Amino acid sequence: MLAPEPGAKAASILASFRNARVLERFPCRGGEPGARWQRIIRVHERVLAVLEARSGTRSLPGPGELRDFGRDLFEALLPGDVRRLYDTARSLQPDGVLDLSLTSMIDWVADKPWELAFDPARREFLGTSCVNVVRNVFTAVPADAPGRRRGRLRVLVASARPVGASPLSVAEETAALRAAFRLLVRAGVASVEVLPRATAGGLQRRLAGEAVDVLHFIGHGAFDRDRGEGTVLLEDERGRPRRLGVEAFRQIVCRRGLRLVFLNACESGRGGRVEWNRGVAPALVAAGVPAVLANQYPVLDAAATAFAREFYGALGRGRSLGDAARESRLAVGRELGTEGLEWAVPVLFARQPGGSLR
Repeated sequence: MLAPEPGAKAASILASFRNARVLERFPCRGGEPGARWQRIIRVHERVLAVLEARSGTRSLPGPGELRDFGRDLFEALLPGDVRRLYDTARSLQPDGVLDLSLTSMIDWVADKPWELAFDPARREFLGTSCVNVVRNVFTAVPADAPGRRRGRLRVLVASARPVGASPLSVAEETAALRAAFRLLVRAGVASVEVLPRATAGGLQRRLAGEAVDVLHFIGHGAFDRDRGEGTVLLEDERGRPRRLGVEAFRQIVCRRGLRLVFLNACESGRGGRVEWNRGVAPALVAAGVPAVLANQYPVLDAAATAFAREFYGALGRGRSLGDAARESRLAVGRELGTEGLEWAVPVLFARQPGGSLR
């Protein structure tokens, strides 16, 4: 999505597939497009109000409302020639799976849950069909290109459960990760290291030491609406809460040669409506991390564990990042049902969604 030039009446969508390029207007006001965006904003605000437990809010949208909401997202995302290019791209995939990578210069547009887009012709949500919905960010910083390493794929599982914070299923999730990599660990091609009770200093020292390929963080996150900034919660030396903003967390994590950061923390995948890259995951990707998996809303422990287990299992079998995320959505829907939002909460940010860890 391209922001409008000064004096222009509408933004634009630039879509590409192979050597084809199309440019379509992206109207957000007036007529049916304006009414569609009013519906999108109204439902999205309702979802946020319920998930943030604001007083006087109603329940989450039901299955029919979610499909209507998804149809509005789909039609806003794929107007005119963009839709024709999308249909052509889907028909030409040899394995039937299409990587759909979304980048928006318009912050409040990037903020919407595009994973819920619903194709009315095929009667399917893109995120649970043969489409890998992947986010990217608008940035001038190239992605890190970690050199090819010999030896094992190194996975670091860092967790934080500060005093007074709500409980987390750290043990269950860690066990699920170990199980996903068990055969690779036995074969000597992967290792899983655990860093419990993570402090800012402890995490920094570990990442500055022996090379790590994947950082998996289990903890709490939040998005400060007033400051328009995402945060993560670590511990201090006494186990008390230590809240880190985007800048502090970015300095600890970035330029470490990481191939993937998995933030299993609430609202870690959410961006700012005024500055999208002030969210935790968008900030890391904008600073060069090749891929980040995060949650755009509060997430249930059961959904988080199911997603992580399937995600790493798929990666361990050599699947691409995009394929692994899609299979994980299907697993969450299978275990918790597809009528809720749980399967759409995780968001994959990747510069190359077709890439794999090894």
